[in-house]
Amino acid sequence: MAGKDSVLKYTRPDLASLIYHPVRPLDVISAEIGVPVKDIAKLDANENLHPVPKEMMEAVTHALSSLDSGCSAQIYPDPTQTNFRADIAKLHGLQPSQVVAGSGSDDILDIIMRLTCADSCIICPPTFGMYKFLGALTKIKIIEVPRKPNFEVDVEGVVAAVRAHKCKLLMLPSPNNPTGTLLPNHHIRVLCEEDALVVIDEAYADFAGCSADALLGEFSNLVVCRTFSKWAGLAGLRAGYALGHPALIERMLAIKQPYNVNVAAEAMARAALAHREAILVTVRSLLAERDKTIAFLHAYRFTRPHPTASNFVLCDVEGADAAALHLFLRSKGVLVRYFGTQGGQLQNNIRISAGRPEDTARLFAALKGFEEERWSQPDADALAALKPSLQCVLFDVDGVLLDVSKSFRQAIVETAQEFGAEVSGADISAAKARGGANNDWSLTLALIEAKRVSPLPSLQQVTAAFERRYQGSAEAPGLKASEKLLLARPLLAKLANKFPLGIVTGRPRKDLDFALDAFNLREFFKATAVMEDGIKPSAAPVTHALKQLGCTAGLLLGDTVDDCRAAVAAGITAVGVLAPGHTRSVDTPLLQAAGAAAVLSEGMPELLALLDWPLSLLFPPSSPRAPCPSQRALRPASGAPSSSTRRTHSCCYVPFITKNRKEGRGLRLWG
Repeated sequence: MAGKDSVLKYTRPDLASLIYHPVRPLDVISAEIGVPVKDIAKLDANENLHPVPKEMMEAVTHALSSLDSGCSAQIYPDPTQTNFRADIAKLHGLQPSQVVAGSGSDDILDIIMRLTCADSCIICPPTFGMYKFLGALTKIKIIEVPRKPNFEVDVEGVVAAVRAHKCKLLMLPSPNNPTGTLLPNHHIRVLCEEDALVVIDEAYADFAGCSADALLGEFSNLVVCRTFSKWAGLAGLRAGYALGHPALIERMLAIKQPYNVNVAAEAMARAALAHREAILVTVRSLLAERDKTIAFLHAYRFTRPHPTASNFVLCDVEGADAAALHLFLRSKGVLVRYFGTQGGQLQNNIRISAGRPEDTARLFAALKGFEEERWSQPDADALAALKPSLQCVLFDVDGVLLDVSKSFRQAIVETAQEFGAEVSGADISAAKARGGANNDWSLTLALIEAKRVSPLPSLQQVTAAFERRYQGSAEAPGLKASEKLLLARPLLAKLANKFPLGIVTGRPRKDLDFALDAFNLREFFKATAVMEDGIKPSAAPVTHALKQLGCTAGLLLGDTVDDCRAAVAAGITAVGVLAPGHTRSVDTPLLQAAGAAAVLSEGMPELLALLDWPLSLLFPPSSPRAPCPSQRALRPASGAPSSSTRRTHSCCYVPFITKNRKEGRGLRLWG
């Protein structure tokens, strides 16, 4: 078979960077984590998981099996969506000529992108990723105007960008995904005054109780997009629509795929409109579960929820790693959205969808389990007691700042194998527990010797073999590429703002430099002591770091008895840390015997005790702000608006809004 280049020459080179990241189906995830599908809390896609009314199931069964309705599984659906558009128009108080339907709102957004003559499109990140994707497909340049610190749209910035770039297309969701932030109608009015098509994506509007559809009579350049995926629980069937000026809708109808809404989706969506009030009961239930979740997250040690007007909440993860929290919850059968590298600067955030009461219960239980595993209150209290006299904080690197279980430790195992010795992780841990094992080259040789290998290699031979594996080459990356940051970056930044920070490590200088650059950590540390400055348990490297910082009192965080002994020898406080894979029952007695005043969990979340405010006190669960009058009149505490009152106001904020937070409350992890 010919190589891929021979066939890819027929494809667009500008799309080569696009990679499809499929969502894994529940049955596959169930098999991976060993949790039955029925016990999984799926809170990662903002769906309405409540059962749909039985009348909707009956409607789709009738449509697929009978010709009485004019369509069936054997006959193509109505390409003009006559009845469907009429039902939608009735809901919004519009004419059918102002409505076009599609296979979900993604289809609608694609039609708009293909229809416009825009060279560029303005979006406001962090926001829905589909806009960038569609821009790449249609060769429309995406211009980003970042949101304000409170995630509101920078309206003045957008207007300036429209004028500077002569931009003809704006894509703005309200509420915004993933932040839940509304774009009020008075701001939409300002944007519609510009010479550009303004597309308001209202996938979550039924949870917010407000819409821009009331502005359609004022502005011909306004398009409002909706979907049945969220409020109506029809994400698996794909049905959405756009509202706009009849002339624009006519063009959209002309270029859409002829049969873009299938018979089952149309039947189910029309039935949803007919039984909207019954479905809104589930919408109100989701809002109640959302508010319950927000209250829990405010009191929870590791999360800071943002205000939201939708059926989900975006959280900063503080004092822990968002990826680790996401994976822990997943292992317990609770799925939440983690953005990772796809989220830009949302890398330490998670988004949690509102679910059914049983989903909320599973979420809370899993979060409590994470806290029990990753937080020791007695050790946090011990740290807090040290704070008044603390001048600086020193960190070991391996097992403390970085997970090296697949780098240095693996290099020891593989190097020993090269010389005929089978060394296990338990052997390495036992050696480090005895102490005097802070030089991995010497430790590897000692472990080989303990296995009675003959002939015994020299330290020079062991060092060379170790370095080949750890450093790698131009052809193959070394084991050092597998290292991961353990301490949450926002927590590290806050500590660096309060205390001088330093590093005391057994790594050679070049290996520390690699780590500092690989994880962009140099800005946080004002002092470093490495192998060349002395080997722990000697006090020499610790005193070297203290001298650089000009401090006499501090603490050293380390995962071995050598770290603790070095701290004690230097006259400062030793604090132990559990390295990945280690347990309190085994390590705590050893570290305490070596002088540790406290032993922190993996990732050291207890370091929050050194800061000026605990999260649970700064953001109490009972800190709502009263809703504005129009929202209170539209939607009482019971939840979403009824269809009879939904058009009586412009956009405003959801009742559960927290008090203004103090200046400098934390790093904002978004662009």
